[in-house]
Amino acid sequence: MKNTKLVKLLQTFTPAELKKFRDFVNSPYFNKNKNIIKLNNELEKYYPGFDPEELNEEVIYKKVFGAGEYDYFKIKNIISDLYNLGLEFLKQQSNIVTNFSPDYNMLTQLRGRKLMTLHKNFVTQYEKKFKQINIKDGFHLYNEYLLVTERHFSKLLEKPSSIEMIQDEFNRFHDYTLVNLLKFYALMLHIGKENNTSAELKMFDEVFNYIENSYSGSNPIINIYKYIILLTVKRNTKYYYILKEQFIENFDQLTSEEAYYTLMYIFGYCMDRFNINSDRRFIKECYDLFNHSYRKKMVFLGELLYPDFINYVKVFMRFGNKALAGKFIEDYSGLLPADQLDNCINFSNAFVYHCTGQLKEALALISKVNFPLQIMKVQVKIMQIQLNYQLGYFEETREQSEYFRKSLVKEEQISADYKRSILGFLKLIVSLINIKLSTDKKSKEYEINKFKYDMNLNQKNHFGIKFWLEDRFAEIDLK
Repeated sequence: MKNTKLVKLLQTFTPAELKKFRDFVNSPYFNKNKNIIKLNNELEKYYPGFDPEELNEEVIYKKVFGAGEYDYFKIKNIISDLYNLGLEFLKQQSNIVTNFSPDYNMLTQLRGRKLMTLHKNFVTQYEKKFKQINIKDGFHLYNEYLLVTERHFSKLLEKPSSIEMIQDEFNRFHDYTLVNLLKFYALMLHIGKENNTSAELKMFDEVFNYIENSYSGSNPIINIYKYIILLTVKRNTKYYYILKEQFIENFDQLTSEEAYYTLMYIFGYCMDRFNINSDRRFIKECYDLFNHSYRKKMVFLGELLYPDFINYVKVFMRFGNKALAGKFIEDYSGLLPADQLDNCINFSNAFVYHCTGQLKEALALISKVNFPLQIMKVQVKIMQIQLNYQLGYFEETREQSEYFRKSLVKEEQISADYKRSILGFLKLIVSLINIKLSTDKKSKEYEINKFKYDMNLNQKNHFGIKFWLEDRFAEIDLK
């Protein structure tokens, strides 16, 4: 039975689902074939591994049908029947999209059978439940719209042409449609920016004009996405502060997915201000956002990605909170992928040591790091060069900078914008060395002016390199 569709399906079941499936198969409403029940009971014994060496069809055949000659088609038929029951079982399971579906189906059945008193009573009960729901996301708005349509039907006999009912129904449909449009726009704009491409944003201009100038609703999910779109398009910091405030205030009304993606959008703007605009204010802004998500235990979605783990450590240390960085490493290192655990811990501790002035310890740790991702390799090389400079190993710094420059020029996995920024950093670090080692006043003055000119011309702050250069320049005796 190796790799049969049935086995592949059963392997996905949790223990709780497997127990529910057993009850499902045993129910005469769904299955009256006792041999299928026997087959399911036997297969349960092999869960969760379903070892193909142990799971032999002939052995299973005897367990189900007893003594007798093995019949290939007979066992295949009930395997197929059990598989189809598995699919039917999946159809019966509620999920986030359809969690109101069973109740909605009951309402439509009551209405179709003209049991309007019962229908009205249940509509009223569900409306009370809906008011108690804290998270009013897109799925909730859709379910709310379905419920309002049923309330509309229940009152048709009382007010056959009530404009208030139609308006209420339209308002619910408006909210459901608007939030989903905004979520799509936000995601498409973000992916387009990340991949330097564009998508066809149908009706975007009309919707953007509406949310910017006309929409004044109170749904927190819609308002959060409204300001995500405004911030993405306008790039105005005032929208960032509004969005940050709404995100934190309404965090408990967001699903885990919405919280994670909203943080992604907001943090993306913060990093643009940090990387491109070299705005030191956003060191604190990044810290506020990550500290909030850490306290709310909303650090990752699904599984912890190791670049995200490192981002948290970097953000906490840039703000100077060594204790929080250490606590984060302690809390989440156990969730890192095993093949990158050592790399992440060594890099994170090297970053902590670097920020706290323990330069030799940092250099020893960073030399052990070898990430597979090219963008992470770049960060390792940058830290090595910075540490060698700060330790006064100027010849090593020159050699590493030149080697890094040559390899970076040929690298195809790093964007042109990142390349320009890092190449500028490598050029400026050599200028710093020249300034420190220069004994001639005119030569030193020339190098200082050259350094200032190149810094102010187009140097960006990817991975904090411009701030590091500014801080090292401020340490130099310019006399």
